[in-house]
Amino acid sequence: MNMLQKAIRKGVALLLFSVLITGMCFSVNAQSTRQDSSKLSEPVQLRWTNIASIITCLSFSNGKGTLSGEVIGHPGTTQITAYATLKRQNIDNTYTTVASWNDLSTNSDLLIFSQTYYVSRGYTYKLTLTGTVYRNGTSETASCSTIVYAN
Repeated sequence: MNMLQKAIRKGVALLLFSVLITGMCFSVNAQSTRQDSSKLSEPVQLRWTNIASIITCLSFSNGKGTLSGEVIGHPGTTQITAYATLKRQNIDNTYTTVASWNDLSTNSDLLIFSQTYYVSRGYTYKLTLTGTVYRNGTSETASCSTIVYAN
């Protein structure tokens, strides 16, 4: 991959990140969740060895869910694998998986997840993205979740 392609890929990643933030989506790192009236949470600042960032975004309009996320590896990343789950909160506050996406993978330092999924309105849903970044012969895994009510 030449320098121009890398610059374009990084630019696309930055654009996606900007759109997610501008769209007032939740952004949460490292298996943390936040559910309150604010639309944007403050990212948890961690110092990962392989992972530069992980983010998820979840929104609903008339039952149509827009799900997205990304995992970014530090320079030298050779592969990123991931899986995502969408779960519905039950009346007893447990969660039931309604959809999952396995075997997400890229041989670069950027993995982008983007899906549309229709849900039943009147429930709370949780999107979780778990990514593993491979770099310098080691792997590192992190998860990110966003919880949203579908009205």
